[in-house]
Amino acid sequence: EKLGIKNPVVIDVALPNIVITKNIEIPSIDPQEIREIINLQAGRHTPYAREEIIIDYIDIGTYKRSYTKILLIIVVNSVLKRHLEILNRAGVRLEQVSFSAESAALAVSKILKTDTEKIPAGIVHIDASFTDFMIVFRNKPLFIRSIPIGAQQLLDEEERYRAKFVEEIKKSIEAYQNENIEKNPEALILTGSIEGLKGMEAALGEEMHLPVNRISYMKNIAITPGALKTASESKYASFFNLIAPLFLSEDIKINLMPEEVKTRRAFEERGKDLIKTGMFALSFFIFLFFILASKIYFAGALLKKLEAQYTPISREAESLEIDFNKVSLIKNYLSKKRYSLDVLNELYTVIPDGVELADIRFDGQGKFAVKGTAESMSTVFAFVDSMEKSQYFKDVKTKYTAKRKDGSRDVTDFEIASLLDNKGNK
Repeated sequence: EKLGIKNPVVIDVALPNIVITKNIEIPSIDPQEIREIINLQAGRHTPYAREEIIIDYIDIGTYKRSYTKILLIIVVNSVLKRHLEILNRAGVRLEQVSFSAESAALAVSKILKTDTEKIPAGIVHIDASFTDFMIVFRNKPLFIRSIPIGAQQLLDEEERYRAKFVEEIKKSIEAYQNENIEKNPEALILTGSIEGLKGMEAALGEEMHLPVNRISYMKNIAITPGALKTASESKYASFFNLIAPLFLSEDIKINLMPEEVKTRRAFEERGKDLIKTGMFALSFFIFLFFILASKIYFAGALLKKLEAQYTPISREAESLEIDFNKVSLIKNYLSKKRYSLDVLNELYTVIPDGVELADIRFDGQGKFAVKGTAESMSTVFAFVDSMEKSQYFKDVKTKYTAKRKDGSRDVTDFEIASLLDNKGNK
């Protein structure tokens, strides 16, 4: 409320001291299959039942071609539910539960400016009441151990806790080496609440036989002067576990949100999407309705205007159409009247010598037939060929031919049928 922030994206950072981590090997390289195996076997690595824990994992790498090394992350469901309850009462909606070690490993190269692509690095992050020891390789945490000694003990009771602290770091490195996860680190990086610690690098370097670099996480981040002053004034608390998730939120993959919360929110989001889709569809149909209604209205108005404008013209057009039909009828009548004469003239033209016609018939349906006598059969066929070549006759066929004696000569009676082709009408 004081900051005046509206709709913030809130991330809950799960620290290593409330998380159980296990380095295990999975006989698969398929992400879906790895997830299924972890869901089945996660309960074997904790004293809790499967429904009492939330799990996720970080893929460390593949070896032996078919095995995947993973860092299994387990947190008790009740712990995160308490976080959710507190935030809900405060009116804050939690979006993600990240694992601080994942973002801290990503921050090693971007904030601490340490390259871990070829050789792992040991990160000793000192907070107020605990210390996180991590082995980071290729921006991934390979090994994590939470030590219950922090800046309060090391600053207020240095003589009592320094030796214990160094011994715990040594045990952590030995535990990492015993699990044979990856290469051994060649350097240690000391960060967090380290401003008041004197001689810690020398103590760790002497015991571990490794170079120890003191790096302040505040030097390589862009924050406001006020925030920098507040963080610097804190004697015990380290803000590294909070700053890293904020700066690297887009690269974080681990989400330890309880499954029932994920499911409920998925249904909520789906419901919102359905409501949005319904509203969009309704708006679209309303918009479409108004467009169609406006088009119909304007089309109707235009139609009335055109009707008023063209009614006199339409009446004149109807009168002209009646006159045109009369003229067309007369023209058609005259053309058909002449057509019979044109057909007879064409028949006279195509008839060969030696043919006598006894009967000529044609009707209004376009059927035409001639009967007659020819000197020979070949003359009949020549007559048929001449008619077929004419533009007035089509489908010319010989219906019959019959030879007979006419006095002293042989003649052939015939009948030819065809259809009249109107194309011949000029």
